[in-house]
Amino acid sequence: MKYAKTTLRLLAVVPFLLALCVALIPAGASAKVYIDLAAPANRRLPIAVQEFTYLGSAPQPGSSHAREIAEIKAALRETLLSDLNFSELFNIIPREAYVEDPALSGLTYNETNFSSWRVIGADTLVKGGFKVEGETLILEARFFDCVTEKQVLGKRYVGSTKNPRRLAHYFADKLYEELTGQQGIFTTKLLFVSDRDGNKEVFMSDYDGQNTSRVTSNKSINLSPQWSPEGSRVLYISYKRGTPSLYMLDLRSGRETPVSVREGINIAGRFSPDGRRIALTLSGRKSPELHILELGTFKDTQLTDNYAIDVSPTWSPEGKKLAFVSDISGNPHIFMLDLASRNIKRLTYNGVYNSSPAFSPDGRHIAYSRADNGRFHIWVMNSDGKDPVQLTFEGDNRSPSWSPDGRYIIYSSTSREKSMLRIMRSDGSGARTIKTGAGNEKSPVWSPYLQ
Repeated sequence: MKYAKTTLRLLAVVPFLLALCVALIPAGASAKVYIDLAAPANRRLPIAVQEFTYLGSAPQPGSSHAREIAEIKAALRETLLSDLNFSELFNIIPREAYVEDPALSGLTYNETNFSSWRVIGADTLVKGGFKVEGETLILEARFFDCVTEKQVLGKRYVGSTKNPRRLAHYFADKLYEELTGQQGIFTTKLLFVSDRDGNKEVFMSDYDGQNTSRVTSNKSINLSPQWSPEGSRVLYISYKRGTPSLYMLDLRSGRETPVSVREGINIAGRFSPDGRRIALTLSGRKSPELHILELGTFKDTQLTDNYAIDVSPTWSPEGKKLAFVSDISGNPHIFMLDLASRNIKRLTYNGVYNSSPAFSPDGRHIAYSRADNGRFHIWVMNSDGKDPVQLTFEGDNRSPSWSPDGRYIIYSSTSREKSMLRIMRSDGSGARTIKTGAGNEKSPVWSPYLQ
């Protein structure tokens, strides 16, 4: 566990303390709405992303410093391009069409030949420069409207040379927010389970599957990771004591705390929206039942009492209801429990097996897995159980989790005995595979917006 704690401290401290926006570059006033996410069909915004310029002294050709500069330059631009492509809101002009030479032009609007960008069809432009001081990376990035010839956004970031992608993600978030009015997801992260090292361990990665690192390292079976509302803690099930127990890990300190290690099963832990309670399933006298634990006192409140198996609780965004899975009606179906009245309402009536409910961030929908003919697919229904819609149709698909903006759903998909992570838009379109490593990847969960 020593290795895991050291890794987690690096993962937590560097992004949280170094990769912070430290200065806002004055930008031209602009109230223009560039992208309307509510529009039924968006015209992609033509954008050019110039190669990032090194602002320090020229390194000696062939030196290790020169190689480092080249790697950082490539990582910054490629990460930003990847983020823009992922959003599917931009038409990126190929670099081969660029006329202006980044080595001969500056970063400010009065050093930019906007006509040379308009002639190739670029309505907007990103320019950037960076310096390396020891292990510190300083990034300056600007976004221009080529039509009005105004700077719309300018940021300066300080971070680590070991993770230039992080700084590019920060700028992509701000650019997305400037153009759409909504917070970007490019600095969010994923948790998932992988057997790449021979055991089922919990891993963490950037939203796009890059920068993968291990969260657990106990060489046992670890399952069902979950984020806390602020993203600094992780819940997961581990069999390292022989039976399934629930643990909480602080990503900043690396400290692990046993949450529930009672005799029998302790599974399916989920943080409440305020982060003070945990819903989970514990062994009962009759069968596995739903419980709530108060984290401050570990006071236990039992929610169900029947001969059915009640599992997979998920909190509504306002924290007043729990959707969960129960086989009380025969096959596993999804139910809704009102925490104040304790009334239970059945939500699903079709499908042989329904599982893994997940509320959308606005609470209006629930994504879940449903099997009809042996294979699971991802479905979405209204939070009252009405209007279920099937989103996936190939492979075996499970464990849906929403992005914090509600635009995307990540899930695990198995094809030809290989399980991988895939992301699709919330309407089921645009599915793509997220490459995280060489193992079988399962149980993904998207982080909240991270501070």
